Amino acid sequence: TNITATTMPTWEGIEDASPAPARVWLSRLTDEDEWKPLRKADCLALNNSSPNSSVLIEGGRATADPLRGIIRYNFYNAPSRQLTSATWFTKEEKSSKEVLLRPIPDDDANTVEIVYQLAVEATSSLGKGLDSVLTVEKELLVDTDYKVVIFKSGTNALSMKKKPVGWFGNSYDLQRGYNEYSVEGEEEEMLLGPVTHLIFVIHGIGQAFINREDVKMKNMIEEIDATRLMVQKRQVAEWKKACEKATKAGEPEPPVPNRLEVLPIEWWDKIHNSSSSLVRSLHATTLTTIPGFRSIANDVVFDVLMYLTPTFCETVLECVTGQIDDLYHGFEKVHPGFVKNGGKCSIIGHSLGSVIAWDLLSILKDRQESAIDVDKDDEPMLPFLCGGMNLAGDGVNVGYQAYAAKTEEQGVNAVKHGAWGPSLPKPMKKCIPFIPDFTLFLGSPIGMFLTLRGAHAVFDEMLQMTVLKARAKATEAAADAEAEETATTDEKANEEKPAIEEFVEPITSPFTLPSGSIYNVFHPSDPVAYRIEPLLLAQELADTKMHPPQYLTPKGQKVRLHLQAKQLGDDFVKSFQEKSSSVKGFFTAITEQATAALQTLGDGEEASKRQRVANLKQGPLNFALGGTSNRIDFCLQPGVIENEYFAAVTAHSCYFNNPDVIDFVLELALGVPAA
Repeated sequence: TNITATTMPTWEGIEDASPAPARVWLSRLTDEDEWKPLRKADCLALNNSSPNSSVLIEGGRATADPLRGIIRYNFYNAPSRQLTSATWFTKEEKSSKEVLLRPIPDDDANTVEIVYQLAVEATSSLGKGLDSVLTVEKELLVDTDYKVVIFKSGTNALSMKKKPVGWFGNSYDLQRGYNEYSVEGEEEEMLLGPVTHLIFVIHGIGQAFINREDVKMKNMIEEIDATRLMVQKRQVAEWKKACEKATKAGEPEPPVPNRLEVLPIEWWDKIHNSSSSLVRSLHATTLTTIPGFRSIANDVVFDVLMYLTPTFCETVLECVTGQIDDLYHGFEKVHPGFVKNGGKCSIIGHSLGSVIAWDLLSILKDRQESAIDVDKDDEPMLPFLCGGMNLAGDGVNVGYQAYAAKTEEQGVNAVKHGAWGPSLPKPMKKCIPFIPDFTLFLGSPIGMFLTLRGAHAVFDEMLQMTVLKARAKATEAAADAEAEETATTDEKANEEKPAIEEFVEPITSPFTLPSGSIYNVFHPSDPVAYRIEPLLLAQELADTKMHPPQYLTPKGQKVRLHLQAKQLGDDFVKSFQEKSSSVKGFFTAITEQATAALQTLGDGEEASKRQRVANLKQGPLNFALGGTSNRIDFCLQPGVIENEYFAAVTAHSCYFNNPDVIDFVLELALGVPAA
């Protein structure tokens, strides 16, 4: 038998040469958009699932529904995406580096596969040869204007082509399987452990403007997606560094870190609903000149003005509370055991969103401390101040008013004005379903809102109460010491006297909100940001005597060198100032006056009593509101060369992509103390 050596033909456009090519799943938002492949893990999950059954994808944030051909998002209000799958694609080269692949419908793909298998069989060892199939043509069932053929190039390479049935039209190369690809973030998210911390992010002003079609800016959902990606990349990068360090030291590798999930909370459409009569009236009264500037006023400044009204404030708070409640319980369904296994939840508020977060905590505090029956349908009330006095005048104490009433017998008058919480038409019937592990305010105007609400006076009265208690305790201890010394017998005169106890007089308000810790982080040039700490100190304290905010130094890092030099210069100048110019000097003077007043009991007082009363010491600068953190205000570190006026243009929108903020969030979520 004579055997003639033959060369097997080579194929072009066959990315997947397996007997049964893997089905690649793709999505797009609209018909005008190009199809993009899903994550490989999601494609495998869909291929391994029961036919037409829904599958959780993207780490549980979305659900793929092959039967309806859509992807819907589970935790935020984003438009559904179209879903399809394919094994064959039309191939169009837009440039030498960009190739566009479009999926072929299954009916047409089956036709292409039949012709391809005929060519494979014909060119096999027992086949009839390539010439037997080069003339094969099959019309497509869906795209009926085209047919599929086998094409042989001048180099004897074979390929599948889609050609028009008639004389006119373009021909297209066909490709079996998808090119090698990767989806950004898939590797990091698949490497991390299960979700153990859920963070809700409440957006600030301007989302109505940003979500306009003619504005090319990232909306809230896109911003959070980018932030989540940064968080996961930094987690994995730090873990890999730790693994390398452990390997060099001959130690076992550290466990893979668990995942943080970040979900956006949107409320802007509740205010900017086009069907609202208020919005229609606003548009009707808006002048047509300088439309760009007026749209900014209507879509940005309008948010703040509307939130200052009780009705819309209530609408926004109910919207945000409802979303958080729904997502909290919905997240447990997608991630069974999250709560049972100790999963934690936290809140981040940006801009006006931080005021909303503050008010949510105020309502939660009010619920914890108030006996009001919020489930009872009451008659319409006058504005209700959460964390203040009830303007309805029905004698029901709420918030701080309840706290003050308990201390009236001690000679302290109840607060008659001011509130730390929102002004609402009636008490809220719902509150968030958890106490946050931490609450982070970014670029927050809370300081201004609290000032407008008269909260400083409320916090100051709280401080005065605790100061009086400390002074009373010191006076009582001095009296007890005097009585003990008077009763001392001659036999015990030479015995050692007990140690003198020191009593601490607080210098910060004891006000707290229900959160594990609270932080107020801001860029020094952010025109919207305000401090919170000064409101928790005495009202009489001059601005020049305030402690400056701490610089944000995550991961145990030190303040950067150029800021250290600046601080050194400031400390040098400050060292020449008088003692009374500092916060400590101010409160030391107050303490000395209080001690002198308490000691004005007659010239015949024993020196030992005066010594014991004098042991009333000034407390440290620890803010109870911070929870596990001693400080509340933290300032981002500016660059070496940074003009504060130029920086102000972008400062308010810099937080979600700032590496220091990302590291700080990781520290808080992983339980590492930040201060």
